[in-house]
Amino acid sequence: MGIVSRLRDRVQRLRQAGESLLAERLQGEAVSLAAEVPGSAGPLWQMKVEMKSEPEADGERVQLRAQFRLSLRRPAPAPKPEPGAQPPALPARVGRWIERRLASRVVQAVAAPLLDRDFSTWVEVQTSTAALDEGSKALLPEKLSALGIKPSEHRKIESWAGEVEGPRPGFAAMTLLRLDKRDLPPDLQQALGGKPFQLTAAVVNVVEEK
Repeated sequence: MGIVSRLRDRVQRLRQAGESLLAERLQGEAVSLAAEVPGSAGPLWQMKVEMKSEPEADGERVQLRAQFRLSLRRPAPAPKPEPGAQPPALPARVGRWIERRLASRVVQAVAAPLLDRDFSTWVEVQTSTAALDEGSKALLPEKLSALGIKPSEHRKIESWAGEVEGPRPGFAAMTLLRLDKRDLPPDLQQALGGKPFQLTAAVVNVVEEK
């Protein structure tokens, strides 16, 4: 049983037992799951993860994409519960607990940098055990060129950062990691045997004003 198959089975169990977790089984070797903490005026925290694997030449390609978003805000007055209403689900109770704490002026003063901005993180990881002519370069995200980013031929870790312009100004930073089999520790290379190996990982963090 492959890694994705085991993960898919675990997600299926979470789907049956979790109150705040939505797990959707997709066709083939793929899983997708999402969760959020709701607030009175929208989600306070969100997570979405997608993972899939597919055959590639003489090997396999695995892709993982994840997105996380934190959007705290100064809470509006909470509505009074209706008589006989069912108690809210656990994520909603967590959201209300957070908003009650944020109602404090002291907390608002301390947490002002968080309350005035939205924080988003995107993660994309790709690995392949196929014999790729360009190695890990063949796994680079397609959107890099559209962003004007040209990774170095020799550096394994690179970072870029800059301001975000527009109606919601902010700041963005990206880190890119590239690994080929020769970059791995000898023990891992030995464990892979004669199989090729390539990996790329990109992490983008964006902070925007509300």
